[in-house]
Amino acid sequence: MPLTVTYDILDQTDGRFGVVATMAPDRIYRRDDLATLAEVEEWIEGLRALMAACGAPVVRAVAEPSKTAPAGLGRTHPRSFSK
Repeated sequence: MPLTVTYDILDQTDGRFGVVATMAPDRIYRRDDLATLAEVEEWIEGLRALMAACGAPVVRAVAEPSKTAPAGLGRTHPRSFSK
């Protein structure tokens, strides 16, 4: 059974963006210091292509209102990329 990879887009305190991707149950991939949302989208598309080769779908994480990003990661960005 293929594992699903979820990702979330973060606003960093310096105005840049970051992406945190999690492959269940315990693998975390992180990309920081992306200057624009276009760079974020390009990185996510690369992740999709890589994970497709492994048979693992990539989906946007569903934010829970009670959850906050861990300290130092920044806040979640509302922009969504749908594929």
